[in-house]
Amino acid sequence: MTAFIDQDEVPCRGEYTEAAREHRLDWLRLQSGAALRSLGEPGIEARTLRGNIENFVGTVEVPVGLAGPMLFTGDDARGLITAPLATTEGALVASVARGSRAITRSGGVTTRVVWQRMVRAPAFEFGDLAEAARFAEWVRGQLAALAEEVRSVSRHSTLIQLDPVQLGRIVHVRFVYETADAAGQNMTTVATWRACQWISARLTEPGLPVPSWFTVEGNFSGDKKLSALNRLGGRGSRVLAECLIDHETLRRVLKTTARSVDKTWRRAQQAAQFGGMALADVDAANVIAAMFLATGQDVASVHESSAAMFTTEVTDDGLLAGVVLPNLIVGTVGGGTRLAQQNDYLAAMGCAGEGGARRLAEIIGGFALALDLSTAAAIAAGHFADAHERLGRPHRVDWLRPDSLNRELVGALLAETLERPELVVSDVAILGEGGMSSLLTDAVGAGERRKFTGVVPIRVEYTYPGAGTETAELIAKVKPLDSEVIIEVGKIASLCGGEVAEQYSRYREWTGFKHTHTRELALYRNADKALRQVMPDLWGLLEDPAREAYVLLLERLGADVILLNSVDAWQPHHVHAAIEGIAAVHAAWLGREDDLVTAGWLGEPQTAHRAALMGPLWTALVRHNADEFPKLLTENDTRRLLEIIDAVGSWWPDLAALPRTLVHGDFNPRNIALRAADLSLVAYDWELSTLHVPQRDLVELMAFVLTPDATADAAAELIERHRRAIGRNGADEWHEDVWRAGYRWALWDFATTRLQLYLMANSHQALPFLDRVVPTTMRLLALESETR
Repeated sequence: MTAFIDQDEVPCRGEYTEAAREHRLDWLRLQSGAALRSLGEPGIEARTLRGNIENFVGTVEVPVGLAGPMLFTGDDARGLITAPLATTEGALVASVARGSRAITRSGGVTTRVVWQRMVRAPAFEFGDLAEAARFAEWVRGQLAALAEEVRSVSRHSTLIQLDPVQLGRIVHVRFVYETADAAGQNMTTVATWRACQWISARLTEPGLPVPSWFTVEGNFSGDKKLSALNRLGGRGSRVLAECLIDHETLRRVLKTTARSVDKTWRRAQQAAQFGGMALADVDAANVIAAMFLATGQDVASVHESSAAMFTTEVTDDGLLAGVVLPNLIVGTVGGGTRLAQQNDYLAAMGCAGEGGARRLAEIIGGFALALDLSTAAAIAAGHFADAHERLGRPHRVDWLRPDSLNRELVGALLAETLERPELVVSDVAILGEGGMSSLLTDAVGAGERRKFTGVVPIRVEYTYPGAGTETAELIAKVKPLDSEVIIEVGKIASLCGGEVAEQYSRYREWTGFKHTHTRELALYRNADKALRQVMPDLWGLLEDPAREAYVLLLERLGADVILLNSVDAWQPHHVHAAIEGIAAVHAAWLGREDDLVTAGWLGEPQTAHRAALMGPLWTALVRHNADEFPKLLTENDTRRLLEIIDAVGSWWPDLAALPRTLVHGDFNPRNIALRAADLSLVAYDWELSTLHVPQRDLVELMAFVLTPDATADAAAELIERHRRAIGRNGADEWHEDVWRAGYRWALWDFATTRLQLYLMANSHQALPFLDRVVPTTMRLLALESETR
């Protein structure tokens, strides 16, 4: 690039070319000393932005999520409509979606735009009060002439009202316009300037007062500010939205009651009044800001547009809820609506271009009501804070960052694990996606975004004396804390609301997620021969509590394995190989309960006492999941599961009395594969390993690899194969009846606990494998009841 002319001035003013943009970016790098790598590719062509921005240097990406579809029965918005929400606030889209689901299930939201206005207010100062009064009286009669003048400069602006307000010697004239499908701030400024020129020319006539001072905007319009006058007189669109949520939907979807929401909100209205709030609503601003960003509205107008009044009323049929947005300033032509992505989001709602503004205003009003309703229900049910829970730390933590996986760290880990202190790593390269993944580490633990966690494939080049340079492809598994995992699962439970949220918060320490950040590391440290044979090869291990750093470097499974991350391709001989492999681990640790418990690294295994205490949680989950997924959990399925939970106090002691062993705890095709050479098992993601009967791993494998039409013979063959495999590996062989009883109780345990957690997660992140796993599990339960 050429040298900058002036380092104190942004270069290339007024130029809308890519070269000019790059010139400015280089200037900014020089000024700041920062690399600014993310700004290299702008995402929008500079030439398309004339009139939208000056000194263009780059873009900021904001993720857009979808809420809905929600049923509208409005004047302009009708049918099922999906809203794009641009936001970085977790739980917002989910909460809007929950409110949308409740509204749609109850018959939809009725919406109406009462009026659409835009205001400009020039100010005229005169020599004394009398002259100002004469001017105010005169200008009030010029509406028709000024409206004609406005039409000559703007086809979208229609002047409908003049309202002179005298404040001493100054007269502020409120020009009130209708602006069709444009928001109208800029066009009404131009139109008002033209009108003021006409006024100035007329005031030179004899007998009329001449102003001593004039400005086209005297701040009486309330532009981008809350204004009581505009709430009454109109600025933007006045939008009404109303819905009636029936009692059953309140219970099933919002997990509360009409009386509870109404009582909570009436108390909140009192607080708003005493606190001097302009109006009272819950959090409509979230929807308004998110939809403004997505659709190219003037974001500064969010301030006045977010004035909202939320109301509730208990009726015989349910909860009548409404929202009024008195000053919603939106348009579907001009400004940022012309940008390609914003225009596409408008088009997705049927609002792009002329004729779309009233529909857009109604849509925003409807979804604002959905969020107010959902959040109010969460507050009434006592679950609002749970969905936003964060970890607080009393001190600064030097977390790992993506660039922490460098030569120094990786080299130190490899040298220690391979017992070659002289080993030197010459290069560490981050590879693309692929290989093993972890549901907990990748998805659940990602809520703690201030630090680096995840499963990252890397290529390492290293050497040591007497050898040339060698290369290894590895997986770096950087774990979140168990508390972070528990909080993230808690957010999902909170969004489910009702008893699920309440019971999860009570028992969340007992759901199996404690010690997930240390458990797998301890397993690799204490692995015996049987474990090492089925685990991926260990290349490095870091446990640094001060940095909250818990890292495994493992072999990257690739072409040497089959069925990696594959749920549907397992054939009978593959299943047999997996059973043989895990049976060796079960046999090696069977009868060593004291060793596992006293070692401490498994945490606190489940007990019969705690299992009985947790019954209300699993009952709440079954009922919630049955409501959410009636096609997966039928009435008969639900009844059977609830009967098992009700009896947990009688069968869990029998389960706990059986010989127990180390189990994988998440033994399914998402976490296992087979070596291609000999079909030997390789099992990863051991963070949920625990003390249980060996049949617990078998049950989960069968739920994933069998089908909903599985026969009793097919199930019995796998059950017996597992029993005999444990015997062949040196453990005492169980009597068939005792083994079958252990399988039955392990199946009951899996179906009422882990499977219900899967379904809860499915409410907020689709887990397609459940379409097969749930009915298969229900089939196994039915087969087991037939054999008793």
